[in-house]
Order: sequence, then structure tokens, then C-alpha cells
Amino acid sequence: MPRSRPAARRPASRTSDRAILLRRTPFGETSLVVHVLTPDHGRVELMAKGAHRPRSRFFGVLDWFDTLELSWVQRKESDLGTLREGELLHRRRQLTRSLRSYRAAQTVVELVDLVTRAGFSDREQFSLAEGALDALDRAEGPPSALLAGFELKLLDQLGLAPALVSCATCGAPAAAVDPASTEPRAPFSASVGGRLCPIHANEAHASGLRVGTLPVSILESAHFALRAPLGDLDGADWSTERSIRVLDFTGRFLDHHLETRPKSHGRFLAAPDRNRRTATRPKTP
Repeated sequence: MPRSRPAARRPASRTSDRAILLRRTPFGETSLVVHVLTPDHGRVELMAKGAHRPRSRFFGVLDWFDTLELSWVQRKESDLGTLREGELLHRRRQLTRSLRSYRAAQTVVELVDLVTRAGFSDREQFSLAEGALDALDRAEGPPSALLAGFELKLLDQLGLAPALVSCATCGAPAAAVDPASTEPRAPFSASVGGRLCPIHANEAHASGLRVGTLPVSILESAHFALRAPLGDLDGADWSTERSIRVLDFTGRFLDHHLETRPKSHGRFLAAPDRNRRTATRPKTP
């Protein structure tokens, strides 16, 4: 009986695209498996053979926060491509010289890593991540304010942006609970989707959902950050204290809807909620 011939290997396709590094894992003694986000091919997983060798063509290229130009070979029968060439397009050196900017950039990368999936191309998500890293590199404002703006825009891209001005249920004006107080507050529920009018706040509470209050000034600053271009902080109070409180709000809201706490959120959100009614003056992380 004649032996069956092995199936012919499908030809590999060669692809090039810009990329931002999301994750890298050692493979063997000298190689890396990297996950990158690209504008045209979405999230891609690649084997960088010999990347740790001093004479490797990838040595010093596959670094955090930079924009790269990568070329790889992808076979249809495998989800793991083989990296062929790598070139540095834009190195963001400045953000690595500030600890707060560096931590904010880590959060940007980790959040994009959490929400992206292979096989889904999304130029807007790549543009948002690249824009956030650029703004942090240029130090266009407090890193906490820039990160809050990024997180709100990411929520918007995911269809999860909170209601910040009107009621999340009916769209009607959501009045402050005590407008005459030194810090007026408005009903808010992450489970419902954001700010609530008194009627729907009572209904949500009666149904067993958690309903609290948030300072109106923090919600207004978050609304500004969501609508303004990333890095455009003119026209709002972005003191260090205010930006940290807005970031505290956006981080907790994001964690609630992602149903996980990113590692880079852990240290910052381990502190008591900075927007509680009894919160003390927040400290710079």
C-alpha cells in the first residue's frame, strides 16, 4: 500500500504594519513572544526569534511605549506569526523620565491589552493609545488628568461611557442633592450607567442596586475630559488635586465594567475613595 504524502504547507503571507507593544514573554533563552496592537491588523501575536541576542535585528527595538514598524510572516494554520523585521519609528523617551508619566503609560498599555482581541481591526483604538502615549511624552498636563481622559475615551469606544450630565435612565437633568453645600453632589450608580435623576436614583436603590453620590464638579471635569481632544486641558480646573479625584472616579468606574482591577490600578485605587463625602484632601500618588 503506497504511503500517503504529507499535506503541502500553505504558503505564508508577509505583512507589515505600525505597532505598539502590549505584552512580551520570554521564550527559551534568547527569543520573545510579543503581543502588539496595530492599526490595520488589530492585535497580533508574534515570535521574535533570537531577540535577546546582542546582534539580533530586534535588539533594542521591542521596547515599551514606542511606535514601531514591524514585518512578519503569518501562516493560516497558526495564530502565532514570525517576526522578520523591526524598525523604531518613534521613541518616547521623555515619559520614562517621570515616574508618574511612566506609571500612567503602563496603565494605558495594560488597559489596551485587556480590551483588545485578535482578529479585530480598530484604527480608533490604536490612535487613542498612541495619542495618550504622545500626550504623556510631551507632558501636556498632569499625568493623572491625561490618563483620566484616556480612560473615559476608552470607555466611550467600548460603549460604556458614563452619563455625566443627564440621567443615565431617562436623559432628564440630574439635579444635585444639596446644591447649597460647599461641594454639591449628584446621585450616581455605576451599575445603572452613571448620574441619575432623583426619581430613578430612588428606583435603582429600591431594586437593590448600589446608588451613591459624586461631587458635581468632578462629574463636570470628567465630562470635559471625555469631550475634549486628548491632551487639551484648557478651559477646566486641572489642579493636581482635581485631576487625581477625576482619575479616582474613572478608574473605579472602569474596573466595575471590566469586572477586574488592572495591576497598574492596584496601588492608586488601594486608597479610600477620594470622592467620598468624608474624603480628606487627596495626596499625589
